[in-house]
Amino acid sequence: MDIYALLDQLEHLSGNSSKRKLRLGSKILIDEDELLDIVDQLKTAIPDEVRQATRMLTERERILANAQSEADRVIQQAEEDAGRIVDEEKLLAEARQQADQIRAEAIRDAAAVRKGADDYASEVLSGLDQMLSGFLGHIKNGLSELESDRHARV
Repeated sequence: MDIYALLDQLEHLSGNSSKRKLRLGSKILIDEDELLDIVDQLKTAIPDEVRQATRMLTERERILANAQSEADRVIQQAEEDAGRIVDEEKLLAEARQQADQIRAEAIRDAAAVRKGADDYASEVLSGLDQMLSGFLGHIKNGLSELESDRHARV
């Protein structure tokens, strides 16, 4: 039975009971059996109420522990995710830096190859120009001789 209901019965017994035998000022006579019955019920009800309160406290502590555990798990996961993201950003930054270095190196290498190719082509063309100039000189000399021989024969 509910403790408050039992207390209400006790209050009723002390103030409003028709079984009251005698009232002497602020003192009253109460049926001892009825009073002891309510007291026995209180003694039985209080441990039930305490057990129920204890169960509720235990359940509350379990819920709070689960909530704390879940909060800790979420925080740990968030920290791991944040760490992974930072690591990924560092890796990405390093990859970009390496890509920029490789690109700059490729541009330098391409410029060096282009300069080497241009120098080689210039050297080959200069040599060819000298050779052709020499051939052209021989051809002009040969033509001049042919022309002089033709004039001399005429």
